[in-house]
Amino acid sequence: MNDRTISSLLIALAYALALALTLIACGTSGGLSSVPPGSGDASSRLPASSGQPSGGGTSQSKAQGSAMTQGSAMAQAYQDALEDIYNKRVYPNGDLVDLLPDARMEENHFALFDVDGDGTTELLYRNDNSTMAGMVTNIYSFHEDTGKLYLELSGFVGMTFYDNGVIRVMASHNHGLSGRDDFWPFALYQYDTGGDGYLMTGYADGWEKETFPEDWDGNPFPDDVDQDGDGMIYLLTFGGQEVAATQLDGPDFEKWLDTYVAGAAELDIPWQDMTPENIQAITGLSFPY
Repeated sequence: MNDRTISSLLIALAYALALALTLIACGTSGGLSSVPPGSGDASSRLPASSGQPSGGGTSQSKAQGSAMTQGSAMAQAYQDALEDIYNKRVYPNGDLVDLLPDARMEENHFALFDVDGDGTTELLYRNDNSTMAGMVTNIYSFHEDTGKLYLELSGFVGMTFYDNGVIRVMASHNHGLSGRDDFWPFALYQYDTGGDGYLMTGYADGWEKETFPEDWDGNPFPDDVDQDGDGMIYLLTFGGQEVAATQLDGPDFEKWLDTYVAGAAELDIPWQDMTPENIQAITGLSFPY
């Protein structure tokens, strides 16, 4: 190979090397264009986020708006019902509110509370200042389709509420066979989620031997039932039955009661005085409340 040929090869090699360096400097590889200078990575070219999850913002806003509308309608319905009780002395179903002649409505009470645990707020009205027959506590719920109230339960004012949907309603009178100070007849109710109301699970009364050695029909006290020998048995009538009460000794009666209230905590109901100011403040509350 002569000097001229070698010189030509060296020149060609220099041109090839220069071309390769130029391509590298320009960022070209395999025919794909690089990101323009100053543009950053691919994510920086996406549209700015609006702060809403993709595809979910609209439905979420609609759900929130629907809940707010329902809450406002519920609040208004509860306020209207209490105003009718206060001003017109009528319950939502049109029945008259039983009050003593000199009674002040402000001495009665109401509460807004999810007493049955269904996730919505109920209206409780307690008619304290009344004759014995009119001393009731009513539990109302709001029907969102009709916009009206319906009665879940009505009973004597002596109610104990539990956090598992059970309510113990004391009898207004003790006409039974128990003269003991530590027992008073009561009915036990359980919230029915399917019917959105309460079902009576049983009515409990007592029979004390010392005060009543015989019942009203002349039957002697059943010593064979009184296994613990304390002179007291319990008479349990189950809900929906039209039969004679089941006689239970103390331990068996406690087992029945424990099936409903064992482990349950009593609810502290936030009762308010039945005043115009408290009633009118309802529509300013946020529901569920």
